Amino acid sequence: MACFFISGNGRSTLVSARFFFLVVLSIFVGFSSVTDGFGIAWQKTTVVVRNDLPPNTMLAYHCKSANDDLGERYLASNTEWSWSFKVNFWDTTLYWCNFGWNENGKPRQEGYKVFKGRKDVETCGVYCYRSIRSDGIYDFEGTMIHKWP
Repeated sequence: MACFFISGNGRSTLVSARFFFLVVLSIFVGFSSVTDGFGIAWQKTTVVVRNDLPPNTMLAYHCKSANDDLGERYLASNTEWSWSFKVNFWDTTLYWCNFGWNENGKPRQEGYKVFKGRKDVETCGVYCYRSIRSDGIYDFEGTMIHKWP
């Protein structure tokens, strides 16, 4: 077994590798409880979903992550809904939404990962905007980020 010597107060103390590992692990766990990935614990990410479908088209949607089910909701045309959360330490937080609406009298259903950890932490920062349109999903700048099949 590997051993380490720690000096202090004029004396050397023998410390086992197992104890040293526990100390390092405790420091890491403590660090992870005060940070979110490489951010700060009190920073929250907000995702905004906006119904930009044709006028008078109601958008039904159901969003959830592995830990949070936000329930089924409905958005009228030109309205939006948002929620906030803390990204986990590993930047792997994922929110998936299923969307449904009627288009030309026919039901349509699509799904998309509206927030995907590290990718969106880098591109959105703490504010992710998702505009739901007939042809796909757009970001805050009006750039299509996902085309419906």
